Amino acid sequence: MFENLDFRVGRKMTAIVLDGNQRSALAVVRSLGKRGISVVVGEEAPRSLSTVSRYCKRCFVYPSPFFDPDKFLEVIVDRARDYPDAVLLPMTDVTLSEVLKNRETLSKYVRIPFPDLATYQAVSDKVALFRTASSLEVPMPKTFYSDDYSTVSDLVSECAMLSFPLVLKPAFSRVKRDGKWLSTNVRYARDLQEFQALVQEEPFRSTTFLIQEKIQGSGLGIFLFMEKGKVIARFAHQRIREKPPSGGVSVLCQSIHPPEEAFEASRKLLEHYQWTGVAMVEFKWDSRLGQPKLMEINGRFWGSLQLAVTAGVDFPYLLYSYAMEEPLPLQKDYTSGVKSRWELGDLDHLLIRCRRGNDALQLPADAPSRWQLLKEFIWDFIRPSVHREIFRLDDPKPFVAELGQYFRNFRG
Repeated sequence: MFENLDFRVGRKMTAIVLDGNQRSALAVVRSLGKRGISVVVGEEAPRSLSTVSRYCKRCFVYPSPFFDPDKFLEVIVDRARDYPDAVLLPMTDVTLSEVLKNRETLSKYVRIPFPDLATYQAVSDKVALFRTASSLEVPMPKTFYSDDYSTVSDLVSECAMLSFPLVLKPAFSRVKRDGKWLSTNVRYARDLQEFQALVQEEPFRSTTFLIQEKIQGSGLGIFLFMEKGKVIARFAHQRIREKPPSGGVSVLCQSIHPPEEAFEASRKLLEHYQWTGVAMVEFKWDSRLGQPKLMEINGRFWGSLQLAVTAGVDFPYLLYSYAMEEPLPLQKDYTSGVKSRWELGDLDHLLIRCRRGNDALQLPADAPSRWQLLKEFIWDFIRPSVHREIFRLDDPKPFVAELGQYFRNFRG
């Protein structure tokens, strides 16, 4: 996809990858390690998907950034001192937020190729993002904002006129309370009674949130690398199967050419923020209108990163090269129709579908039957277009580690 870059002779080539148990971290470790870059991996536990990879040169353990961000930062600063001029690559909202919050300290030792904290928070705040998207005329679901209403009863009265089910999205996926990070979840209201109950619960009771119509259709991601709002590289994928099945993490996806409307909307949004670095703009393809509808922006590496690398866009290496101030190559065409399968995630998808019906999972009536799904699940093991995301013959230990963790969780 990109021509090889020649690094200056004698330059240390090191990357520090955090959140080693994330699939995106493993994709980064494999990408950079194959290019001869020394990859150091950090996680809360000594054993993770990335630390057992053959491409991980060293690893370290840090305290939980969720529950003890101050001690987490102390360890990261110590490791940054150990590897001066390395590129620091956090993978999750929490670790990236803590790194950006303490950028001034960390930048004395390492390179951080991400936007400033305020810009990152601006795209992560779904309420602010959708207000911006509306002003830019980006296609989006019908949306109401909780902070537009002075009372809960006013909000309920307004939303009672909408068609159910409704989607309730907290402004942030992670919020910091009393020095600790807490996760928030998207919730679905199937009727007015359920909606009234949900808005009285946490986190909706104490934070701003969105209320949106539920879009039926496949997930679509536009992946971009940008420099000051200018597109340097692009990629797109379509989600085929997700966990949970109604919409969530991609477990089977394929590379596609970027739909023009979705690409332009993504470019317009990130140009507005003068974005520098990587980002994924997520859409749902509205099957009723034949139009993409904005879901969110992830201003960091994403779960299906391996698909882009496999199809020919090496975003990890591109970001690393940018951080090292090397010339950036021009993008060439990537291969469409390539599929990437998260093996155990796809198994979870199958098990969920077998246990629960379409109504319980809020799936459309034309969703594949269980029998069709089982056939597809089996055939995807031998289809040449389907690439395994975790299991690789040249690097099998990450899959073994994930399989062990899977069965431990299953028994628990």
